[in-house]
Amino acid sequence: MKILNIMLSRDLGGIQQAFLDYSTALEMQKIEVINITSYKAKINSFLHKQSLKLPNIVPFALLSVLILKYIIHKTKPDIIIAHGNRAINFSKFAKSQNIKLIGIAHNYSLKGLRKCDFVIALTHHMKEFLLKNNFAESRICILPNMINIAKDFIPNKTYRKPVVIGVLARFVAKKGVDVFIKAIKILKEKKYDLHAIIGGSGEEKDNLIALAHKLNLQDQISFTGWVNDRDKFFKQIDIFCLPSLHEPFGIIVLEAMEASMPIVSTDTEGPAAILNDMQDGLICKAGSAEDLAAKIVYLIENPIKAKEFSKNAYLTLKQNYDVKVVSEKLQHILESFR
Repeated sequence: MKILNIMLSRDLGGIQQAFLDYSTALEMQKIEVINITSYKAKINSFLHKQSLKLPNIVPFALLSVLILKYIIHKTKPDIIIAHGNRAINFSKFAKSQNIKLIGIAHNYSLKGLRKCDFVIALTHHMKEFLLKNNFAESRICILPNMINIAKDFIPNKTYRKPVVIGVLARFVAKKGVDVFIKAIKILKEKKYDLHAIIGGSGEEKDNLIALAHKLNLQDQISFTGWVNDRDKFFKQIDIFCLPSLHEPFGIIVLEAMEASMPIVSTDTEGPAAILNDMQDGLICKAGSAEDLAAKIVYLIENPIKAKEFSKNAYLTLKQNYDVKVVSEKLQHILESFR
């Protein structure tokens, strides 16, 4: 079997990490995979094998389509796996050549997915959403995102003084970083000795920094910029928070689980499917700074429970999200689609 794995976004984030993980999973199952990216994609430096690159200067560029047609003619793939609407739009012509087009539903945008032969949903919630929007059940399979686990479980040491709480996110409104900052304000007012490290970048950067200053949190919050070295980041913190208002999956949750972190996440679509509340971590109400602060307090005041949660989360990760496990399921899905 030969697979084209295509992702044309230039930025870094969860979709881009999933694209890399699909490449790893396909290779792990001895499936020939050809990766296709934009020539300006930041993800290119993270690929361990060379990708073929398209000059997708605009959302639908004729030159890129012609190049992709040539690649398909020369490589003769059985299946195209497309990550994102742009990748789907560039690849949809292949259906006329009896090449199956599989779209990965990384979010709840349906326009591109309707052009695919099959859709891979990341969660049961996403599958139900697709069914409610008139996708045939025979076209849908559920397969979560995955992670290549490289570390053993490391029991958390005693919390630092001050306790360090971390967030990694793109600085866009739906990631809820402003809610996290307000939660830190609540904890400061309650006299908790803590420090917050916020890693990331994006369009809301100036607004978030201004909010931290407005709430007089300059001494409690550090903005680090975009973080490439996740391992180093996790080693600097005691508790990880995901304050998203909307999160279709949340690969960063898997990365925090691998890093043996106690986790507080909002009750958004993906994290609520990954984590069992009061077992693998704590789930709080999305958009509620008060509830987020309360859950952080619980972990601070119950370090033994926090260690238990992180151990359970690591076991859940190995059982359900390890690339070795998910890659086998992916192979079975691809075989069924041929």
